[in-house]
Formats: sequence, C-alpha cells, structure tokens
Amino acid sequence: MDITEHKRHIIITAVVAVVLTGILVATIVATPLINQIHSRAELSAANFADAEAASIWAAFDQHRNLAAQTASRSELARRLAQYRNGEITRTVLVNFTRPRLADAAEGLTNLQAILRFDADGSELIRIGPMADRLPARLLLREQLDIVTYPLDSGVTSPPLLQVASPITSEHQVVGFDLLLFSLNSLQSLFEGPDNSQICLLDSDRTKRITIDQTTGQFVMTAADPCLADQLKVQTSEDGVSFRATLENGTRVMSFLRPLPGYDWEVHVWAETNEIFGSVIRDIVFSVMVTLALSLLAGLLVWRSLRPVLRRMAQQASELARSNRELQLAQRQIRRQADHDLLTGLPNRAALLNSLSQAVDRAKGENSRFALMFVDLDHFKPVNDRYGHQAGDELLKVIAKRLGGCIREEDVVGRHGGDEFLVITAPLANTDDAEVIAQKIIAVTAKPFRIEDDAVQVGASVGVAIYPDSAATVTELLQASDAAMYRAKASGRGGVSFA
Repeated sequence: MDITEHKRHIIITAVVAVVLTGILVATIVATPLINQIHSRAELSAANFADAEAASIWAAFDQHRNLAAQTASRSELARRLAQYRNGEITRTVLVNFTRPRLADAAEGLTNLQAILRFDADGSELIRIGPMADRLPARLLLREQLDIVTYPLDSGVTSPPLLQVASPITSEHQVVGFDLLLFSLNSLQSLFEGPDNSQICLLDSDRTKRITIDQTTGQFVMTAADPCLADQLKVQTSEDGVSFRATLENGTRVMSFLRPLPGYDWEVHVWAETNEIFGSVIRDIVFSVMVTLALSLLAGLLVWRSLRPVLRRMAQQASELARSNRELQLAQRQIRRQADHDLLTGLPNRAALLNSLSQAVDRAKGENSRFALMFVDLDHFKPVNDRYGHQAGDELLKVIAKRLGGCIREEDVVGRHGGDEFLVITAPLANTDDAEVIAQKIIAVTAKPFRIEDDAVQVGASVGVAIYPDSAATVTELLQASDAAMYRAKASGRGGVSFA
C-alpha cells in the first residue's frame, strides 16, 4: 500500500469512526429524551380529556340542581297537591303557578322552556322562549338527556339539555318539572385544539353531540360505529385510552371518559401528529445537526438538543397552564353547583348536605342544634312595585345581613325564592335559639333604600330543635316549615317553635 492509499485509508477510517461515534452519542442521548417527551405528551393529552369530562359532568350536575331548585318551591308544591286532591281547579292552579314559574325562569341562563306536569304526567303549564314552538305533547323523561324536537316551523330544534325533577309535598310526588336548556354553556368545552374532536355519545352509542365545524353550532347525529365500537373497546369506570386509524388513514389517539351518574360518555381524539409531531420534528432536526457536526460529538449533541429542551419546557408549561385553567374552571363550576348564583350563599343541595352532617354530629355527641326556616314577609309587593332587579338586590342585602347576625360556626343558605335556612352549631340551651331568631327578625326588619323610598319587609321564623322537635333531616325541614307558617299566621314578623 503506497502512502497515498494509506493516507486515504486513515482518513476514511477516521471519518467513519467519528460518524459512528456521533450516531452512537446521538442515539444514547435522544432515545430516553424521545421516550420521556412521548410519555409526557400522552399524559398531558389524557389529563386534558379528564378535565373536559370533569367539566361536562359538573355542568350536568349544575343543571340538575337548577331543576331541583325550581321544583322545590313549597307554596307551588302545596297548590299542586291541592289540585291533585280536587281542592282547586286546573284554572286556579295555572293562574297561580304561571307568574311564579316565570319568575323562577328569569334567573336561569340558557333556559329554553319549563314544562310542569301533574302526578299523572299530564302537562299543565309551559313557559320559555321555545315553549310555544315545541310539539303539543312531550314525553316526560326523568333521566337527564340531550334531545331534539320538531318545531312548529317544520325545522328541528338544536340539541337541548333536558332535565326533569319531581315535585313533592308531604312526602308525596304531586308533579314534575321538565326543563330544556340550550347547550351554549358547554360551547367552550367543545372547542379543542386543531386536528382534534370532542363529542358526547350516549351510553348505548346511538347518538353523538358535537360542534359543526362549518356553523360552529351544536348538532346531534347518529353515532354510527364509533372508533371504540370498531375496535371493540369496552369503557371502564375510569375510562380508557387507545390508538386508532381513521378511514382516511390518519392515526389518532383516542380517550373515552364516562360521566358517573349519567348515560353519556365524553369521547376525545387528536391526531398523533398534533400530540407528538412538533416535538419529534424538533428532535429529528437536532439529531441531524448532531450528525452533521459529529466531529464535535458529545459537545455538539448537547448544544443541538438545547432548542429541543427549550421547546419541550415551553410545551410542558403551556400544557400545564391549560390544565390549571381547566381545573380552575372546573372548581368554579363546582362552586356554582353548591352555591346560590344570586346571593353567593349555599344553595338547597348544599344546605341539605350540611343539615345531614349536623344531624350525624349531634347524634354522635348527644347534643342539640336548631334549624330555622326564615321566610321574608311582604317580599312580593316589593317585586311587583319595583321590579325583579330591585327584588334581587334586596335578597342580596338580606343574605349579607343574615350572614352578619349569626355566629361564625352557624350556617345560613338560600332554600329558594325568598326562603332561607339557618343551621346552628350545638346549643348550650334552647334559649340560645330564641336569641338567634330574634336577631334574624331584627336585621330583616331594618328598612331598605330603593329608589329613594324606605322599604321594610321583615321575616317570619320557624324553629325546630334536634332532637326535641324532630330526629331526621326530612322531619326537621317539615317541622321548621310548619312552625314558620304558624308564625306567619300569628301576624308575621315573629318566631314560632315546633
């Protein structure tokens, strides 16, 4: 071998050795990094699907609680019971119920219609923007559902969230309320990233709810064989994740999340390139730079991977921020589900939970506490004269005054309409309940300023002592309610003990 050939051999050997070293270094560095980024991206996508499902579940719960609150108005329930017993006519019932049901509807966002049925399922009243356009006969479904109806104009309604709630009086079901909401409150939850889709499927997978990409409106379509059915994927209680290929050859990552307590599932899928594409492209580019500069081997590998690491950190930060925003929205929705939207006080559902806890605690500690049923006097004339906005402002002031006159450990909440409940902490003696009730009467009797007028309403308070008056949640509510009506019958503005 002459010197020229020897030199060529040395150069080739050196070049091959450096290139192989660069490939080995790039492989060693890039492989765990790709796996790590791949896992993090997949976990973030799964967290996004979990947050979407939790937010939709919380929205369903909120609408169900709104229906229960509408059906819980005690005076309307009593009138419905009188109608059932033949004590009043249908006309009297409708004339009494319609304006009060309309008042309740004004505070419900996205409400399209309220239909009230008697205990036999016969429709009595319907109100709301879409009420007169719906079919004359509607099927009463007690389970929360999403449906469409043919309208009087010959077109089909947009998908409507349908929630039913029983109306009870004296432990008897005397009727039902059927509320129909638009899905506008869910719009933001269905607007996912590009190259992805979020939809709702019923548990039987016969209908799909999604947003039409052209109109931006919710549509209901036949589910057809979805990806899960095609691959025979069974949904577990915690949901599942799987990879699939669409008919056009697009590879996607799909997530199925059930909504506990409801016959619906959230389906989310995103193109694999959307989840992993930009990260992989950055890594490939960096590795190619590493190979091109393999003479510097490990040093240049590290330097070329720096933009990838920055990109990974930015994407992880963006995903984490998105998750935090979704979790914040979820907490806000859950708070709305437990608190009255007008006054900010605990709502009826939260009050019942607090009352149940108070009963359990008192039973375990062998102590007493009081449940106070507070009903405002002369509130309706304020609404009639000054309007509902003034009435709402008055309720806010009342709520603030009630919160300021009770003890720190006591609980006050809005039961519905102009009715409030106060659950006291354990009492040293029953006379303490009288003191608290008199404070409530005093603060509600103070004048309010409306349009330069001094307005005075007052309150009647019914008090039930556990366990002297009653020993269960239902019995305490009934006893305090009955005591409140005795206080009203005695001239209003007073206290009556069960």
